[in-house]
Amino acid sequence: MKKFGIAVLIIGILALAAYWYVFHKPHRDIQNEEASIKLSSQQLSEEFVSQPDSAQARYVDQIVEVKGILEEILAAERGLVIRPGIYGSLDSTASLPSLQAGDSIHIRGRVLSFDDLMEEVKLDYVQVLNQ
Repeated sequence: MKKFGIAVLIIGILALAAYWYVFHKPHRDIQNEEASIKLSSQQLSEEFVSQPDSAQARYVDQIVEVKGILEEILAAERGLVIRPGIYGSLDSTASLPSLQAGDSIHIRGRVLSFDDLMEEVKLDYVQVLNQ
């Protein structure tokens, strides 16, 4: 009976440790995380169009820095469209850039997905670096 009690105690401690590890680990700090990949908007878009599977594996959930030409600022959605086919949702702490369509822009953000229908790469937590 004593061995059974020790086994239950050990299992209980392991279960408590697993619970603590899974539910109390710190959240990812995307705003301050360094970009793992730096490239042009043309390169990013072309890679998703030509090799969607390898691009998904390489870029999704990664922080990237992208340089390109601003196509449009969507103030109502707090978003940006960069040529060719990159949509970025601004970070909640970021302000709308004072740039015009056609200006060069340098951003960083997390790659969410690729929309096959619109041929558009989607980013979130976007911060404009050249303000």
